[in-house]
Amino acid sequence: MHIVAGHFGTAPVDPAAILADLCVDYSERPIRPGESAWIERQGDRFSVVVNSEDGLVRRRFSAAHELAHYLMHRDLMYVDRARMSRHTDRLYGEQVENPTSPFTRQHDTQANRLAVQILMPAPLVRAKFAAQPDVGRLAADFGASRAAMAIRLRSLGLEPLSVPQALAI
Repeated sequence: MHIVAGHFGTAPVDPAAILADLCVDYSERPIRPGESAWIERQGDRFSVVVNSEDGLVRRRFSAAHELAHYLMHRDLMYVDRARMSRHTDRLYGEQVENPTSPFTRQHDTQANRLAVQILMPAPLVRAKFAAQPDVGRLAADFGASRAAMAIRLRSLGLEPLSVPQALAI
């Protein structure tokens, strides 16, 4: 985990750089409509592919989600016939269930939570919030959506300035 934490010094955190430091191959390319990304195991090597057709914020989250699967769940991915060697995620669009093997819905929920913590690490969010408590600016700094940043701030017990408060300062 120290490799991951080593990337928490500045925003935006780069999940592709973390994957590279972990020796996980990373690429962005067009994939099937509705698919956001996948993590695949080939022997002892892992690779992550993110849908290049998605916007930057979505691609960053998809990469962080697959990074989270790698960090927490890679031991569930086997190359033999008993287990799949690839897990594909459908993170956006129609609410279609992800394939259940080798990961369950609980695994995807865990990956979502860790992805948020990777992209918006609490100490860095708190420091930037103290300097500028504006959701829009923080979202831009972290390469996240305004909605995701607002949720992250609430989860950390931080209350951003509302528009009228921001104008009053």
